Amino acid sequence: MVYAKMLDEIIRKSGLSLRQLTKRCGDLNYEITPSYISQLKNGKLPPPSEDISKALAFVCGEKNPMRLVFQGYLEKAPEVIRKYILMSVAVNKHLLKSISQDKEVGAKFEEYIDELEVLAALDLSAKLIQSINESDVNALIAEINTMSGAVHSIEEENSENAYFFLRDGSMDPLIPMNAHVKITPTRTELLKNRDVVAFYPKDNKSPCIRRYFEQNSSIILVPENKDYDIFCFDDMTNFNYLGKVISFKMNF
Repeated sequence: MVYAKMLDEIIRKSGLSLRQLTKRCGDLNYEITPSYISQLKNGKLPPPSEDISKALAFVCGEKNPMRLVFQGYLEKAPEVIRKYILMSVAVNKHLLKSISQDKEVGAKFEEYIDELEVLAALDLSAKLIQSINESDVNALIAEINTMSGAVHSIEEENSENAYFFLRDGSMDPLIPMNAHVKITPTRTELLKNRDVVAFYPKDNKSPCIRRYFEQNSSIILVPENKDYDIFCFDDMTNFNYLGKVISFKMNF
């Protein structure tokens, strides 16, 4: 993931406008303009200084600002250094993929690893090396599976429930971003208006959560956060319905 794309994603997840970002950076004594931020996130300017990257990540609520800082340094590094780091990342990702052999993993497992930026790949590789027994490795596989956005079954007796990792703020404040959401298969005819449901829209790599409404024979799926899309469908066959959300937790 390049710096511009990473910054754009961080800003999008924050839900803040460029003017709001500018004001918040100003409160930290960093005088930057909406136009400058726009050019950074669109790749029209090279990554800024470490202090500016930290400030932008901080005001957006990014949990690990060093991701953005490191990506900026990587793109400005000499070619020989950049190649060496990227080769190391490729080895780390190959190592991570190797643990999926003969294991039960979601379809998005390898795709998620391929898209990891440098620090995230290094962090997961370190966790793998620290795994000293089979249960540790299985736990790491489950963690990656969940972070990838895949829906996977919970190992509970007589349970058809499943978890997935909510990667956006569409249901804030009801369900916060980065929550691990528990869903249960529920027949569509039993759904009621305002139930919270999980589904895959067409061409979407990650599951979504919305409030369910049925009106005039149409299905309307509404977010809690108005900055996110409302989905409208003629019927349930137009999207991949996963089930009803019954709970969530922040630590999996």
